[in-house]
Amino acid sequence: MPESQQQADVRIAVTSALVFGVFLGAALFGLIISLMPNTATGLDDSDLDGVPDSHDLLVDGNARMRITAASLMHTKLTEDVNITLNITFDGNGDPSGDHNAQTCSLNFTIIANSTGTLPAVGCTFDTSDWSMLAVGFGYSMTHTEETEFDGTLTHHWDLFSGASSDTAGYNSSMDAWILHQGTTAILNGISDNDDNEWNALLTLVFAADDEMVS
Repeated sequence: MPESQQQADVRIAVTSALVFGVFLGAALFGLIISLMPNTATGLDDSDLDGVPDSHDLLVDGNARMRITAASLMHTKLTEDVNITLNITFDGNGDPSGDHNAQTCSLNFTIIANSTGTLPAVGCTFDTSDWSMLAVGFGYSMTHTEETEFDGTLTHHWDLFSGASSDTAGYNSSMDAWILHQGTTAILNGISDNDDNEWNALLTLVFAADDEMVS
């Protein structure tokens, strides 16, 4: 084989080795970077849900929110009344799914000749893991009454503050992080001085309920 051909083959072999080495080094570097914690930029994602740990309500699973009806202040009634409290929750969309329009109904009894009730009943909802996203909840409370002439009547309790005809309400743009850390919301339909016969003040407690999340 001519010397010039041998030199050409050597150059080709050296060039191929260099190119292969560059690609191999880049691959190894990328692998190392992917395995290293990225605390400098805050883009770690421990549970691989697409939400950076720095903005994740629950870094090792999907967050859930519990809303508990803790207490109800009301006018004194002469007989027991069975109450239905309806709660809706919009957890907003997140990488793992859409958690809007979740609903639940809570039932409890107002005892006759009392002005305060401690229901201590609640619902747990899925919520977006993004702490930067706002969530919303709605509420309404009713009870039914059997009457001799009108049959069954549904009475809508006023939990909505403000002198209006509204008895139910919706709160939007609630801070998901604050609610998940634990906070209280007061729905005051007593202080609006309207002429609704069924006024009440409801205390709702928001808190994380992540124990069952896997």
